[in-house]
Amino acid sequence: MTTGKNLHKNLESFLRHIDAIRDTLPMTMLLIQPYNKKANDDFSKFLNENVEEIEDDNGKKRLLVKADESKKFETLERNASTSALAGKIIPESLFVSLISQYDAFLTRLLRAIYEIKPDVLNGSERNLTFSQLVEMDTVENARDYIIDKEIDTVLRKSHSEQFDYLEKLLGMKLREKLPIWQTFIEITERRNLLVHCDGVVSNQYVKNCKEHKCQIDKIKVGQRLGIEPKYFTNAYKCLYEIATKLTHTIWRKLLISDLKDADRELNDVCFHLINTNSFELADILLEFGCNQKRHFNDSLKNVFIVNGSLSKYLQEKKEEAKQILDKKDWSASSDDFKLAYAVLTDDYEIAYEMMLKIGDNGDVDKSDYKQWPLFNKIREEEKFKETYKEIFKEEYSVMETPMKPIQELINKEIKKNKELKEKTVKKVDSAKELKEKESTTPNNGYKQLGAKGNKQKAKPKAKVNAKPKS
Repeated sequence: MTTGKNLHKNLESFLRHIDAIRDTLPMTMLLIQPYNKKANDDFSKFLNENVEEIEDDNGKKRLLVKADESKKFETLERNASTSALAGKIIPESLFVSLISQYDAFLTRLLRAIYEIKPDVLNGSERNLTFSQLVEMDTVENARDYIIDKEIDTVLRKSHSEQFDYLEKLLGMKLREKLPIWQTFIEITERRNLLVHCDGVVSNQYVKNCKEHKCQIDKIKVGQRLGIEPKYFTNAYKCLYEIATKLTHTIWRKLLISDLKDADRELNDVCFHLINTNSFELADILLEFGCNQKRHFNDSLKNVFIVNGSLSKYLQEKKEEAKQILDKKDWSASSDDFKLAYAVLTDDYEIAYEMMLKIGDNGDVDKSDYKQWPLFNKIREEEKFKETYKEIFKEEYSVMETPMKPIQELINKEIKKNKELKEKTVKKVDSAKELKEKESTTPNNGYKQLGAKGNKQKAKPKAKVNAKPKS
């Protein structure tokens, strides 16, 4: 029987790829800033020492360079210009790569759908000549040929038309309760602008965005659009959300008997987001998980609820965290859920009682107490450590999570360059301020990503599905 394994592998691959692209951008921008600054400083110094500003007969100001310095002027000007262009090209190229990864994700998703539900191809209008059939040898080869042609046709459609195709293919609506849809359309249309029009707004861009009610009131035809840090991050989040929701909506539609794995894998995605402090995405996808019409069992549904509350709790939104929990009665739940409820409602005395009741051979083990984000705050309490020692007969110690190599490189570069550190931590208050800064140090609005995530106690993947256990 076909399972959702390929659907999961496809989504996981996509999410890792866009995570890599997201992490690459700030590191790259940080690394080029010193070289960009040097090129600008060298050119500015040359202008101050060797160039004279004059006014011609028509009143226009011009730069006068000594003849024997003209070659140096051209070289320094080109260096400064090329360095500045890197600050424009890198974020734009990585943004285009985000959309390209989505297109690759969609290709694999379509193949998985055809594998799970081969009969959806029965309505295909692809034709084969007799000579082509002879060359195919087998029905399987002919089927693969038709699939390739079908996918090729779908990928040539607009991203909106691709959703039209999927909805017709599967007989279901995929865009209901999807507020991110307008953002998705705009970023895919902007990708087209960057690839085909150097980012200059076209009538087609405006028409397509307005057709889908995208918020582009301030954008005019002829205006050049770039990729600023906040925009890039929002595009990343949009693709993360839409790919996850699309995968799991289709999974539950086509493989009703595979709900257990679907629930577990979606919880894994959400748990990873909590572990990396990506709370905005975690909140969105946990709400999506909680609102599914069916779950494999009540225990797996409870995991969505607890993690939804945990995400809010770690953001210091304790009232919202409690509201999520109080939507159901936990009195008949297992001890691990009762422990979670006590911790998330700051009822630490009950939590300690539940820890003792669960003991050293229950659903919550030593590594859970050290790594599960549920215990991030309570583990700072002395009584927590005392209770842990009473249960496991050893002193409590925190398990540190290894830092990402990319973060190590960023920190190393910042440590070497004090000016870089100042630029990294300084916030850009407005788009206007960013634009002004780009004239000397392009894109210095790019800051470290995930700086707070280094001390997060990450829970091993093998344990994720077990907290709380189903």
